[in-house]
Amino acid sequence: MLSPDDRRLFLEALKPPQDYTFDRGIGTTFTMNLITLLITPLSLSMLDRDNIDEMLKDPLILLEGLKRHANKLSIFCQAGYIDIPPKDNVLYSYLEDMIVQVKAPNGGVFHPKIWLMRYVCEGLPVLYRLLSLSRNLTFDRSWDLMVQLDGELAEHRTYGYSVNRPLGKFIEQLPDFSVHPVNNRIETDINLMAEEVRRVQFNSPQGFEGDPEFYPSGIPGFRGYKSSDPYSRLMVISPFLSTSIMQKVAGKSRDNILISSTAEIDKLSSQAQERFEKIFVFDEVTDAIEDSETSTGNEKLKVGNEESQNDASLNGLHAKLFVMESGWDVTWLLGSANATVPAFRNKNVEFMVRLKGKRSKFGIDEILGEEDNEFTLLSLLQPYKRSNQKPDTDPEKEKAEKIADQVRRWIVNSEFNLDIDPKSDSKYDMVLTYSSSTNSPDGNYTISCWPISLPKDYAQETKFDQDENTLYFRNHDLLTITPFMAFEVKAKVQDVEHRIQFVVKLPISNLPANRDNVIVSAIINNKNQFLRYLRLLLSDEESSLIAEGWFVNIGNISNRPMQLEDLDIPLLEDLLRTLSRSPGEKIDRIADIVSQIKEAPDAEKIIPHEFDILWEKIIKARNELL
Repeated sequence: MLSPDDRRLFLEALKPPQDYTFDRGIGTTFTMNLITLLITPLSLSMLDRDNIDEMLKDPLILLEGLKRHANKLSIFCQAGYIDIPPKDNVLYSYLEDMIVQVKAPNGGVFHPKIWLMRYVCEGLPVLYRLLSLSRNLTFDRSWDLMVQLDGELAEHRTYGYSVNRPLGKFIEQLPDFSVHPVNNRIETDINLMAEEVRRVQFNSPQGFEGDPEFYPSGIPGFRGYKSSDPYSRLMVISPFLSTSIMQKVAGKSRDNILISSTAEIDKLSSQAQERFEKIFVFDEVTDAIEDSETSTGNEKLKVGNEESQNDASLNGLHAKLFVMESGWDVTWLLGSANATVPAFRNKNVEFMVRLKGKRSKFGIDEILGEEDNEFTLLSLLQPYKRSNQKPDTDPEKEKAEKIADQVRRWIVNSEFNLDIDPKSDSKYDMVLTYSSSTNSPDGNYTISCWPISLPKDYAQETKFDQDENTLYFRNHDLLTITPFMAFEVKAKVQDVEHRIQFVVKLPISNLPANRDNVIVSAIINNKNQFLRYLRLLLSDEESSLIAEGWFVNIGNISNRPMQLEDLDIPLLEDLLRTLSRSPGEKIDRIADIVSQIKEAPDAEKIIPHEFDILWEKIIKARNELL
């Protein structure tokens, strides 16, 4: 369960069970990478472990995954902690309606990492899947922990299972944390899933006993996990630590094990360290970690640094696991919470899952394994040795970091609006206005902002003071219009400068109605792409089709226009087969794409004349069938 295998295991876990299709889903994360979110819908219908790299290269495949599922996903993330992507992608527009920016009600951070998915199949019970992770929706490569819980909806039940009440209440309250009101689609999905999930009988992972239990914290009515059962031995795996928490959880147990990073263990008091018989650190290639949590509850993010999926290096430890042994039994507590004060004292919003089993199967020694076995966790660990390096206590640096974080929070709490003003020659101005109920933070800092669809060269510097509350980004194409605004804050204390970058999704008004048509036409921009898209829509096994090298390469033909016979299937025969099997769904999706492309000025260069003739007959036959 501890794995550095980038996003593949997570994405595969989203795939529907056999015979089922994805209906709707909810995800929560602290930080977010837009590129990772861009490929997430692919896992719901087309992802295959062996073709993910090819899919990332092909905007046509990304477009189809987004058009199928983007309007079924709702992703809640901490406001002000979306990464600035390394380059623009017109498909980011499909992410706009699924992202909900939130804030923790108790002043900490929104830190849970769960995914709740709903799958349907005609004639079979509705299935739910809950994924509880310990890292965020990014390409970070770190040692992670994920648990998958599946269960059927008991539609005949009038009342829910009491053990699921915390999960249902957590889902129900998510819109309450939103910076801006959620749209009607998300509100409908939340209401349905929050009610239904109470009536789902989740199965514990194989080998564990009893029902899994859920512990949200930092939300009204819930204070997280409080251990009432005594335990004789404890193991803590956590990237970040607080002395008071470590002393409390290990206060009455013996032979305890701690696994963390050298820097965090160094910070613990000697009394806290003495509560653990053995202390280990990962044999880290690098000590960079995706997010960090300080004892004050602030979290810092290394942004704008997308990592290669094929990079063999790891980014340290990100798993959070508490293992408590009592006699022959053992309890696992896993999820988003670090062993820190903000996580366990109700400041952050967190979500943890408790599992129970036998010590002989899931105890501490079983998890660690034998040291001389290269495939065990213990083989990856090194005994902790106190670092000889003195901790960085540069007061100017700390002040600059504090100022930058205060400015970030102030920006998130300010009221922004992006208005689109059409100009001549299909050009548009993006007009950014703001107001704030609080004064801007004190300190020496600058704020720059720019749409993520434009290079940073277009950034405008401003203090957003009362005399300057409007910025103009003038004369840009329709494809560059986006509510995703990048911010850079530079804070300076004496000669020390600290810089942070992040993205905020702003409310947008007067968005041109034809923007989606223009985006589709920018991707399906020639006959090659159009015919490939048809093949993708008509295929029964998309992942197998994408794995075929010719499908990827056929879009690269540039020395001649593609003809209908370039596809190795009789197009008419395949369309007729689709018409007879599913005259509604697939034909409607093709009709939608055709109508969007028809709005393009040079549609005749994209849709072959032969297809137009064929399509008229297909539509006529479909209307007669329905």
